[in-house]
Amino acid sequence: MMPLARTQRPFVEEVPRLLAEHGLSLRALAREAEVSHGFLSRVIRERDYKRASPELARRVAKALGLPEDFFVESREGFIIEQVKQHPRVREELYDRLRHDRPG
Repeated sequence: MMPLARTQRPFVEEVPRLLAEHGLSLRALAREAEVSHGFLSRVIRERDYKRASPELARRVAKALGLPEDFFVESREGFIIEQVKQHPRVREELYDRLRHDRPG
C-alpha cells in the first residue's frame, strides 16, 4: 500500500497511528525530530495547552520520512504565513470565503 501524500487527520490523532505503523516509541520519534520527549508527549496528550505548531509538524513528518506538508498543521501554518506576507492573497481568500459562506 502506498503511503498518503498528506493526511486530513489532526496531528494528535495521526502520530500514534504512525508510531505503531513504524514500530517507534514516542521517545525515539522525539529524538529523531530533535524535540524534547516531554514536550512531544504533552502535545500528543493535549496537556498544558500544548498544540502542534507548523514547525513541530514539519519536524515530525521529516523524522518519519514523510513529506513536510503531511500534517494539516504544517499546511495551515503555510497558509497563514502566505496570508500575512501577501495582502493580495489575504484579500482574495477573504473575498472567496465570504462569498462561499452560506446565508
